[in-house]
Amino acid sequence: MAMNNKMKSLFVLSLSALALSACGTIRTKGGVHPVTAAEMFPITVDQQTVTLTLSADPTLTALTNRDKARLSAFLDAYASNGHGPITITAPSGNSADYFGQEMAADVRNALHDMGVPWDNMLGATYRVSGASTDQELIVSYTRYVASATACEGFGETWQRNRQNLPSKNFGCATQNNLAAMIIDPRDLVEPTALSPADTVRQVKAISDYQEGNSTASAEESSSSVSTTD
Repeated sequence: MAMNNKMKSLFVLSLSALALSACGTIRTKGGVHPVTAAEMFPITVDQQTVTLTLSADPTLTALTNRDKARLSAFLDAYASNGHGPITITAPSGNSADYFGQEMAADVRNALHDMGVPWDNMLGATYRVSGASTDQELIVSYTRYVASATACEGFGETWQRNRQNLPSKNFGCATQNNLAAMIIDPRDLVEPTALSPADTVRQVKAISDYQEGNSTASAEESSSSVSTTD
């Protein structure tokens, strides 16, 4: 009788352990563990070409103030999310070929005056028919755009979610918000390079530390914190 009671106790403990292990393991149909929100709703990063079209008017000898203002706004957008060089594509193949190259040179000079290095600009041409009178100069650069998976499947019945699994859309809104808010989606592809270190400041800080001088800035030295009872 004592042996039977002992065997019953072991059997009950085994069932309890099995139940606890089942509670700690969440499985979907087929025994596959749920994936993360980033895997269910991945953010894709694509390249897009941003263009600015300027009308090449042979009757003008220089860029107009309107063209310069448009170039300035275009350059502001490039500074925010542009990558790679700025390409200046001029018309070629008819009587206005020379003027197209002259206007491309004016655009390069204007961009350089606005702070774009010479080696960050590329030149290109496109063919136009000999009878065409509509000449356009195209300024372009590459940017990255992030987009997330659309959220769908809101008609789940939670009364039947006996395994307490997350909803089909769990984490989808967060992924979409991240894709919409990130300033430069290229950071999702690879991190932005760090700016060069201030070696002069580093050497001074090390020298002050070795000599026993304060390494704090003037603002930190003069700042104070007061407390009241």
